[in-house]
This record gives sequence, structure tokens and C-alpha cells, in this order.
Amino acid sequence: MNIIPLRRQRAFTLIELLVVIAIIAILASMLLPALTRAKAKGQAASCMSNAKQLQLCWFLYAHDNNDVIVPNAISDSHAWIDGTGPNLAYDLPGATNVLTIRKGLLFPYNSQLKIYVCPDQRRVEVMSRNGTLPLTPARSFSISGQMHGGTWEAGAVKPLFLGQNPKTAAAYLKMTQINRPLPAMAFVFIDESEYTIDDGYFAVLVNEDTWQNYAAYRHGGSASLSFADGHAEVKRWIEPSTAKLTNPNGFVAAPKSGNERNRDLQWLSDRYINPPKP
Repeated sequence: MNIIPLRRQRAFTLIELLVVIAIIAILASMLLPALTRAKAKGQAASCMSNAKQLQLCWFLYAHDNNDVIVPNAISDSHAWIDGTGPNLAYDLPGATNVLTIRKGLLFPYNSQLKIYVCPDQRRVEVMSRNGTLPLTPARSFSISGQMHGGTWEAGAVKPLFLGQNPKTAAAYLKMTQINRPLPAMAFVFIDESEYTIDDGYFAVLVNEDTWQNYAAYRHGGSASLSFADGHAEVKRWIEPSTAKLTNPNGFVAAPKSGNERNRDLQWLSDRYINPPKP
């Protein structure tokens, strides 16, 4: 009887294993940036969707109230978010308290708390007596101060003019008044930075090269905005200095790009009041 010898199985050598591991590492390093970009795009799309949902609530309120824009009074209960709770001292902003949202004028139009927060926001940096205190966010969106913004006095919203903003451009009370800029260019909701978000009122100093409030810098260096015509978009910032807005006290001068004004701040100014001067 002929005995057929068993074939000896060949094992991987150490060098071959190292080569395979190196190839896997190279492929992973090539794939990881693509996965990171895909994740950022997904978060940006979700954030923009939240902005559109809030914009719809904004429209519904005006429809139910004779075209009147939802009030955006600073630190008052007669506003799109309730600004009168005990958690609203400067060191503990309402952006960390869900009760301010539940008691706001827009909440009846959509009771999903998640639409108020960018999925990429992890905390809100608030000032405490001993420094900066990170807290879980309840809200990352604020409304343009031009959209029925101001202070609540004697049963109405009193206009508020900040810095050198023109007195000829008072905040709009009704949707039909929006003309500077026109609705397709006038932003309503904006994803605000965790360093300045507090009262839900987002202001822009259109005649000064200074940040009053900071736009968010999330999911790849961008922020989501909605506009008075109903559309929403993700704005990717282009100035390196925009990524460095981390002073919780706000009011930071924006470094110029060459001899020109900061391009990100200018873009936002044009969508707040345009033209800025009469």
C-alpha cells in the first residue's frame, strides 16, 4: 500500500505578518479621514435639519398671530424661550435649562427638545465665580436680534440698538417688514458658540469689526443657519481666527484679512442688517 505523505502547511513568517499589519494600518489611515468627514457631514445635515424644524415653528407662530414675529425679548418670559428662570444669571445661562424651552412661545409648535441642540455640541461653557464651568446644553440655537428682538417693557418689545448699529434699522415686528436684507438673505436661527450662548438673542455689530456673539464652529468648522424665506444652510467659516473665539465674555475684535474686514463677520453682518448704513 502506498502511503501518501501529508503536505506540510506553510505558516506566515514574522516578516509577512508585519507587512500585512503595515498594509492594514496604511489603509486605516487613508480611510479614517474619509470617515471623519462623513461623520461631520452627517452631523451638519442633522444640525441644519434642526434649524429648518425651528424655522417652521417660527412660521407657524407668525401664521397664528397675524404675521407678528415671535418676540425675542432678552431675559423675559414673553419670548420664544423663557428668560426669567432662576437659572438665568449670567453665570448660568438658559441654554443649559430645558425649562426655558418648555415655557417658551415656540415649544407648542414642536415639543421635541432635540431640535434645539446641534448634535455636535457637547457642552456649554458658562462663567462661574471660579472660572469656566462646562454644562450639558439644552439649546445651541439663538434668533437674530433683528427678528422682533429687544427688551420687554410695558407689554411690548422695545427696540434695542447695540454699538453703532443704525437707528434706521429697527428690529422687524412682522414678517412683511423684512426687507433689509430681503427674506432669502436675512437669517433667523443660528447655531451659536458654546462660549456666548445664553439668552437666545444673537446680535451682530454691523458697523464694527467686533464679535458681539460668536457663531458656532462645529462639524468641520461651520454653523447652521435658517432664513426668513424658509431655507436653511450650513456655512463653513474661512477665517482662521473664527475657530479661536473662545472668550466667554464675548466682544472680541475680529482680526482683519489683509486690509479687509474679517470675512466671516462681514458675511454674517450682511445677513443681519444690509446695507448697514442709511
